[in-house]
Amino acid sequence: MAAADAAPDRAGADPDTLCGELVRFVWQAPDGARAVAVLDDPRWGRWKVVGPLWGVQQGHSVRLWGKVAEHPVHGRQFAVESAQPALPQSAQGLAAWLASGVIRGVGKRTAQRIVERLGDTAVDQIKANVDVLHGIVGKKRRKVLADKLRELDAAEQTALFLFGLGIGPTLVRRIQARHAGDSGRVVRERPFSLIDDVVGIGFRTADKIARAQGLAFDAPERLRAAVRFALGELAAQGHTAPPRDRTLQAAAVAAEVPADALQALVAEMAAEGRIAEVQTCDPTGALVPALALPDLAHAEQVIFDHVCQACAQVPAAARDDDPRLRRAAETLGFELAGQQRQAVLLALTARLLVVTGGPGTGKTTILRGVLAALDDGDAKVVLAAPTGRAARRLAEAAGLQAKTLHRLLAIDPGRPDAGRGKVAIEADLVIVDEASMVDAALMAQLLGALPEHARLVLVGDADQLPSVGPGAVLADLLACAEVPRVRLDQVFRQAEASRIVRAAHAILAGQVPDSAPAGGDFFVVARDEPAAIADTVLKVVLERLPRLGFDPKTDVQVLAPMHKGALGVAELNLRLRELLNPDGETAIGAMRVGDKVLQLRNDYRLDLSNGDIGVVVGTTAVEVDDDDAAGDADDEQDDDSAPAAPATLPALVVRFGDRLVDYPAPLLENLTLAYAITVHKSQGSEYPAVVLPVHSSQWAMLQRNLIYTAITRARRFCVLVGQDRAIRRAAANDAPVWRNTRLRALWGQ
Repeated sequence: MAAADAAPDRAGADPDTLCGELVRFVWQAPDGARAVAVLDDPRWGRWKVVGPLWGVQQGHSVRLWGKVAEHPVHGRQFAVESAQPALPQSAQGLAAWLASGVIRGVGKRTAQRIVERLGDTAVDQIKANVDVLHGIVGKKRRKVLADKLRELDAAEQTALFLFGLGIGPTLVRRIQARHAGDSGRVVRERPFSLIDDVVGIGFRTADKIARAQGLAFDAPERLRAAVRFALGELAAQGHTAPPRDRTLQAAAVAAEVPADALQALVAEMAAEGRIAEVQTCDPTGALVPALALPDLAHAEQVIFDHVCQACAQVPAAARDDDPRLRRAAETLGFELAGQQRQAVLLALTARLLVVTGGPGTGKTTILRGVLAALDDGDAKVVLAAPTGRAARRLAEAAGLQAKTLHRLLAIDPGRPDAGRGKVAIEADLVIVDEASMVDAALMAQLLGALPEHARLVLVGDADQLPSVGPGAVLADLLACAEVPRVRLDQVFRQAEASRIVRAAHAILAGQVPDSAPAGGDFFVVARDEPAAIADTVLKVVLERLPRLGFDPKTDVQVLAPMHKGALGVAELNLRLRELLNPDGETAIGAMRVGDKVLQLRNDYRLDLSNGDIGVVVGTTAVEVDDDDAAGDADDEQDDDSAPAAPATLPALVVRFGDRLVDYPAPLLENLTLAYAITVHKSQGSEYPAVVLPVHSSQWAMLQRNLIYTAITRARRFCVLVGQDRAIRRAAANDAPVWRNTRLRALWGQ
């Protein structure tokens, strides 16, 4: 079917959006992920449309976003990127929509009677006065029908308005998914709230929406939003309490106003509780005025209060002949070393303990020693970690169940306040591994859930990268002299034999690690140009490591400092996929069957944690209940209607570990390729083999803690590929990016 069948308003241009009735499906994948169909658009004529059309039925109206493409065989067609239901545009379209069961209790006969009575203007008449349906549809269902039509109309008008501002279909879809039928009102009345509500919308986009609706350039609402946006952006960089001057400058740049114009406004916002005026420390330790988002200011106050209470209780003095140490030695089958003995006794007596150390220093031994020192039934122990992989490793090491902190605290990332203050952990001793990854908000929720008598042991490596979220909790705790801590610095003989461990400690000492001799587990492959480094990374993954028994897809993980560039995650993922999964069948969107994928956010409906890695094994369809489609039991029922069937959506089937997960298409933005991932995303995980490209083009990211974190992710084998100059730069660059926090300032007050 040619696009030129009818195009009354084309005027020489190609459409980037179509809206009309879906005439028929030419072909449709069983799971609905991809389809070929014919659509009639009153403006652009009849088009063959190709792409994802899930949730769309024949005879229904739909708005499509995409672009015109030239197929070598089928000619011009419209390649669909996104689709959403639209308001029925004709009487027959309304009849088809109603007959599909969208309103429970309204079926084919009732739909036909509506069309016969109201004709081609049925939709407009119902929207104007739902009582035109009197005698055909009962009162309660009339209201449901009118609300549905208004909701579709509002969604359509909102989408057109946003699209006209240059806002793409992905963001429009996110806005409507977040606010559903309320999206039009949110866009009209509080567009700046979208900054916090919708991933991908910043001040510039929200400001565009607000200004298009007449908001003045100097409106207080606009300037307040700029201040909050600046604090949010600085929080995304790790700062819980950025200096006041820095915050105002960032807000001024966003709003395009002088920083002085915001001074009085900031004081008003603080008085209203919209922001907090606090203090922070600069790198020299000096206190400076700062601003903070209220939630982050409160979180660090909670941490400070708990630490003060915990440190007020002095732990009992340690004794070498403590019977608990004898019990631990008998259970473990060996005597604990001095630092380990100290850590075990403090864990059993102090309200708060921080244990930090690098690879091979015995952190796992301390964990086992603490558990062995306890009497059977002596105490209830809870184990937790920030990520799913870290929790699984903790459980394996301890022989006990371990949970992610989010699951332990019943936190839903989609509704971060859902679990706040509602969970009380029943435990006498809580041990948290990978504590360097815990941000301020999460630590505050953990401390708020602890019973008053509970002891907390935080185990982590202070030399690794800090948390992705705002705060520097582990570093700040270690900066407080009153906090009990054990810093492990002895590398044990068994671990010392590992060149990976020795390389990690060499990096900490500012030295470039040497390659191991043949048969070793750590190697540096010298290459100078980015293209040569990338090619060598591919060769190591596909040829050298498989010869040593490593599966290139399941055992080997490529880590990269950055997303962009020839050595960035995006480019390496595409190249690795073409070599590791060239013939994978297209699944949904850009995903292929056989792809290695990474979960980007915690999702407890799917029981997935940020950082989980899986493999796409196929596609399916999942049901999504539409509660709004339900009618009322006491309203009259159309005798030819059936209960509304649940909507179906295509889904990827992804194998995560030993279980299969049906991953609905609308959530796929939370899934990405994982042949290569950033070092930051690897935190809390370990892999049999790690390959890391290092080049001076990554100069800003070449920090000691980053390359150290990457090396310590490798369990059995590690290969660095790149410039000696770049590796030297990373090893020498021990000045971590300073994070402005309130917590460190509170220690000094």
